Amino acid sequence: MKRFPMRELLHVVAMSGVVFAAVRCGGEAPPNILDGDVHFNDQSALLTSNRDALRLCVREAASLRGDSRAAERLGASLKAVGAHPDWAAARFGSKTPTVDVGCPGPELALERIEPKESILGVGRTAKPGRYRTVIHVLDEKTADVVLGERNAERAPAEFLRVDDHVLAEVTTALVVRESYLDNPEFTSRWLSQSVGLKPMDAGFQRSEDGELPGVLGDVVEKAGSDVSAQGLRKPDIDVSK
Repeated sequence: MKRFPMRELLHVVAMSGVVFAAVRCGGEAPPNILDGDVHFNDQSALLTSNRDALRLCVREAASLRGDSRAAERLGASLKAVGAHPDWAAARFGSKTPTVDVGCPGPELALERIEPKESILGVGRTAKPGRYRTVIHVLDEKTADVVLGERNAERAPAEFLRVDDHVLAEVTTALVVRESYLDNPEFTSRWLSQSVGLKPMDAGFQRSEDGELPGVLGDVVEKAGSDVSAQGLRKPDIDVSK
């Protein structure tokens, strides 16, 4: 078994927010290709063949339930993201994007999240969920533990195998303070990135020729698969099993 060199993985990927993971070489072909199962879709920012629309779900801290109107506020923010210059190029489908209350999978984030290290979700999977983005809305006390001084943070939630050597992040977890939900920066930066679009800042330019937004992939190379009680873990990188 040998490590797949990181330099061979550096390349321009289909859209912002996709994380490719260096993995160990396996002797068998990917099961999602052999079995006609879910496969990585580089023609849409939805990223997987089993998604036909942009769907987000929201999970709130217990202290906020029924009071924060998080789903309603996120729905308004997502509508604003719809004005993104690359919205059409991302090919989210013809159905209206939705924000659902309640998410499947691991519970609310309660432990500190470290950028490019933590995974908030199941990690590697052959059948990613229907939600492109899972949003955790935290009260101030919980946010201080999970985010420290930050207002928001992204973390991979699900990886899908692209080939024998590459895993792609296809589901993103977005953790945010409830008090930051209505901040314009949350919409223009964090929410945009969490669905695979570049931040909408002053220097942004539309992708040319109607192509999917293309940026240099954020390539990670991590060993081990330690799992905490809250579902935070390093990437699964052994695809030989």
